[in-house]
Amino acid sequence: MPREHDVHAPVSEPAGFPRGDELPAIVRRVETVCPYCGVGCGLVLNLSARGEIVQVDDVPYHPSSEGMLCVKGRFGVGFVHSPQRLTTPLLRRRRGEPLEPVSWDVALDYVADQLVRYRDAFAAIGTAKATNEDGYVLQKFARAVMGTNNVDHCARLCHSPSVAAMMEMLGSGSATNSYADFEQAGCLMVVGADPDSNHPVIAARLRTGIERGARLVVVNPKYIRLCDLADVWLCPRPGTDVALFNGLAWIALQEGLWDEAFVRTHTTGFDLWRAHLTPYTPVNVARVTGVPEEALRAAARLFARPARGGSCLIWGMGITQHTRGTANVQALVNFALLTGQLGKPGSGLAPLRGQNNVQGCSDMGVLPDHLPGYQGLGPEARAKFEQAWGCSLPAEPGLPLTEMMEAAARGELKAIYLCGENPILTEPNAAHVREGLSRLECLVVQNILPNETMELAHVVLPAASFAEKDGTFTNSERRVQRVRQALVPPGQARPDWEITCDLARRVAQRLGRPAHGFHYTHPAEIFAEIAALVPFLAGISYTRLEAGGIQWPCPTPDHPGTPRLFTAGFPDRRARFQPVDQGLPAAELPDRDYPLLLNTGRVLYHWHGGDLSRQVTGLTALYPAVEVAIHPADAAAHGVADGDRVRLTSRRGELLATARVTEAVQQGELFVPFVRLAEGAANFLTNNVYDPRVKIPEYKVCAVRLARA
Repeated sequence: MPREHDVHAPVSEPAGFPRGDELPAIVRRVETVCPYCGVGCGLVLNLSARGEIVQVDDVPYHPSSEGMLCVKGRFGVGFVHSPQRLTTPLLRRRRGEPLEPVSWDVALDYVADQLVRYRDAFAAIGTAKATNEDGYVLQKFARAVMGTNNVDHCARLCHSPSVAAMMEMLGSGSATNSYADFEQAGCLMVVGADPDSNHPVIAARLRTGIERGARLVVVNPKYIRLCDLADVWLCPRPGTDVALFNGLAWIALQEGLWDEAFVRTHTTGFDLWRAHLTPYTPVNVARVTGVPEEALRAAARLFARPARGGSCLIWGMGITQHTRGTANVQALVNFALLTGQLGKPGSGLAPLRGQNNVQGCSDMGVLPDHLPGYQGLGPEARAKFEQAWGCSLPAEPGLPLTEMMEAAARGELKAIYLCGENPILTEPNAAHVREGLSRLECLVVQNILPNETMELAHVVLPAASFAEKDGTFTNSERRVQRVRQALVPPGQARPDWEITCDLARRVAQRLGRPAHGFHYTHPAEIFAEIAALVPFLAGISYTRLEAGGIQWPCPTPDHPGTPRLFTAGFPDRRARFQPVDQGLPAAELPDRDYPLLLNTGRVLYHWHGGDLSRQVTGLTALYPAVEVAIHPADAAAHGVADGDRVRLTSRRGELLATARVTEAVQQGELFVPFVRLAEGAANFLTNNVYDPRVKIPEYKVCAVRLARA
């Protein structure tokens, strides 16, 4: 069996908090929201008289987490007290010189001068680690003061295909259901996701659904723990997801499993789409995907006709991080529409969000082509925001995040205001990104901890962590929740929204413009402005959120929120089928020089690139070194044994890792988590090619070679 950790009950608690009789007296308890993944679990921070977090408790009545926490939520918030915290502004006065501590006035005046100088070649990058209020103020600064739509965030790198496909086909780009539906479903189909590693509380809720009778279909080229519970495990060749889901739809049609009443009443484009499926017979799909015909038929039957309730389709970045990512999600949505698995209990479409506030950051308009609330850049929407903000707004869409990196490499961008992210670690082809960022005339890094990108910064601004400010996060089920300040920020660190407002006022002054709308005194004022401009948040306020989170749409102050979308139909009256073809599986496939296929993902004990989790001694102790999963046949062919040091090489770079010989991966395929540890990171290897529609990188497939180090 593949080597796996127990995700629910570590044998021993990771280091980072005192234990037992070592615990200082707890003098205050503050309820807030976990800063890691998009599940949005409730936390209680237990504080000592010295103002330190000494213990984290769960919230038993929390509707999203129901008293559960994963190892990161319970033991991983120690990064707040890291001795490496950024506590004072830093300025690099000349290229090649070190960063030096300066006052806030010196730092922000320098940044304001530079941004005015490079106003026509500027971009802002937000972070899904920050609050809704932080993100809203950032995009407002970019648009209202800097006059550009060059603003984006990490959703570009994870679920931008999901948002684009669902917006086009359904009229909404978010999860259509609640976590509670997982426990009511008759069938759960988990596609390109590993909830036990990435979203352990979701994994627990899926198990509850299975215990209550749900059937499980897993679609993943790699073994995950849920495979042990699966009725059917579909193991397709990477990059063949369109063929797979077109094939499942073909079977549902051919066997009369589709919901004809739903299709005829609630959808459009069906006949054209149906004709498009002609080549996707089980024989052809089995040949393309490597999945046996009978397994295809079994999966289609389980999902289309569950024995009880509805079916939930749950997916992760295993299908979005491809050059065909948008097409992959379109194929998923087509299958759900065909089978009528929307708008009823125990059904729905659920993209699992990677970062804690990636849903909210998108909602806030930290996007190059949408204003807050997914309101486009057309004249009517712009006029609404221009009136509210007292300015004129740009009409042309801005650069997506990945194109910002390419524009920097070409010398077309001169200044970037980077909040809370680390693109040298998280963008594909890290060497290329480093080269591009090094060409900037002004790189401003605003963060809570040092990172690799900070090495290139001209200015570093110390921000407050989730535990040191008020605000809101929005989780994967559209639940807006209060984040409450428990601690005083260390040193001179300040909340992101406050820093951005200060900077906006200074830039506006230099441009001879009034800085209307950047004089907030509390995040509640920012959220009130958001609610006035975003219809689906209009009924939410800080006062209401004191009683608990609320799922949008919530259009009026007396509205209870919306656990499930589309119960009364679709925003444009009908959902749309979208024909999609398979095409090439990937931009780069194995060949003689690079004969193995590399897949990337996450591990339980680290999160994202590890910027936060690497600061927690216990988590790093549980996963101290980068491991590459290698099939036994490939290990034997390369003379590699379990535990050996190996070198992976692609056309872009190389990575040292520890071999983990396991049947969790298929022969010819490798898996590496993209956390940054001493040996390097997976994005030294990955390919900077993009989905042509949403510009997401193809993290999941690239060609590499393997050798003993």
